[in-house]
Amino acid sequence: METILSIDLGTTGLKVALMDCDGSLIASAGGEYPILAPRAGWAEQDPELWWKALVESCTQLRQDSPEAFAAVVGVGICGQMHTQVCLDGKGRILRPAISWMDQRSSAQVAAINCDRDKKELVFRETQNLATTTYTAPQLQWIQDNEADAWAKVRHVLVAKDFLKYRLTGCMAIDYAEASGTLLFNVAQQKWSDAMFDLFGIPRSVLPDAAPSDTLIGKVTPEASRLTGILAGTPVVNGSSDNSAAALGAGMVCSGQVTLIIGTAGVITVCSEKPLADAMNRTLCWNYCLRDRWVSLGITQTAGASLNWFKSAFDPRESSGSGDIFEEYNSAVKAVPAGCDGLVFLPYLNGERTPYWDSSARGVFFGIGLNAGKGHFVRAIMEGVSFALRHCVETVESLGIRVGQIQAVGGGLKSPVWLDILGRVMRRPIRTVQAPDTGHVGNMLLCARGLQMINSIEETAGRVVSYEQEASHPEIDPVYEKQYQVFLQLYDDLRPSFQRACAPIEHV
Repeated sequence: METILSIDLGTTGLKVALMDCDGSLIASAGGEYPILAPRAGWAEQDPELWWKALVESCTQLRQDSPEAFAAVVGVGICGQMHTQVCLDGKGRILRPAISWMDQRSSAQVAAINCDRDKKELVFRETQNLATTTYTAPQLQWIQDNEADAWAKVRHVLVAKDFLKYRLTGCMAIDYAEASGTLLFNVAQQKWSDAMFDLFGIPRSVLPDAAPSDTLIGKVTPEASRLTGILAGTPVVNGSSDNSAAALGAGMVCSGQVTLIIGTAGVITVCSEKPLADAMNRTLCWNYCLRDRWVSLGITQTAGASLNWFKSAFDPRESSGSGDIFEEYNSAVKAVPAGCDGLVFLPYLNGERTPYWDSSARGVFFGIGLNAGKGHFVRAIMEGVSFALRHCVETVESLGIRVGQIQAVGGGLKSPVWLDILGRVMRRPIRTVQAPDTGHVGNMLLCARGLQMINSIEETAGRVVSYEQEASHPEIDPVYEKQYQVFLQLYDDLRPSFQRACAPIEHV
């Protein structure tokens, strides 16, 4: 039996799994690490803790599944985007890694977006709008504020590529991760000299970019001694966690969609060409498959909306077994579609697609005397579904027809919510059986790099399986009416959101 070691470097934890080439999980282990916030709005991590988590997880797997671990023939990897590690000429870490969550580069971003020529240059070269999430503005902040550290920088690696470097001694990046730096020409799939010049970053500090299924190096004897992975084991380039998860959910063709309902809700649409959004409502990045791109629409608080309701109104269940969600499902079944006119705007912490409005806030509209707990819970499920439909329609406005939706995430374990989403979306939705599709995506990319499979697309069709399905192509007049109310509410309330979030002027 040949196995593949899959590494998923997340924002708060690392997961490692042993996979076979049929997509089956043999064993898994993981470790957590903190997000450091030395100042308000900052978010940093210690890259050494990522490496420590990898070493300890591999040790655990080797102890628990020695035969499967000994059968590892390749390493696949994915990770959090944007977060970067600055290294000196000897590969030593110069400072904590600035996370994608970090907001310290807001001044650098504002200076670009307030300059029409610079803003247009960024969009023309990268197909995106500058935000604090991207790597380049964060590096510019280091230049502006930590000159001594910046003078020593010789290499910059995004998070998962730092682990690849520790494993192999080789530096490489894939197209999907490169598009998250704001230094990459997404359409031409190459580094942008214009962006390096704009941000004052030497081109030499970023590694060469290559497709995700490219073999970039082999495990060194030193890394082998620490992790137990056989020296000489090939390591594949890998991809972003979002891309790997979408691939593991079976998204391989143009027009296919992956929906992830976690804390946020993310719609990822596959296309055969980059779909740049001149209105800056969606993100346009490279995908982990060759000559494929993705457009992303993001709802800021999807699953977080229901968790907020639970914490606010059912705190006794905060540390319980989760049975409260079964209670919610039962209560929702007794409430008619449309919640008797109750509408929820799920903007509890601002909203991204399509508004990118940090001042937006959550709203329950249309509360009547007959409204009970079930009305509010169902309104949350419907409101999040409306927001996700808005994301899909926004992507479609760029010139692509969205079809089958592959859904992953804890939120859609609820058959009630899945049915609501299917009726609101009016597109077939099916939930993926694998609990962690990122590992499946890693396996597919690694197996292709090793030439163990001829086609990722064909193999994905064989190994990815589905559980529940909702298909309601017919128009539901109640939801169509409520959706229009939902859209109009934001337009009407936007001035009020902005006034409410404006600082108070003291006389």
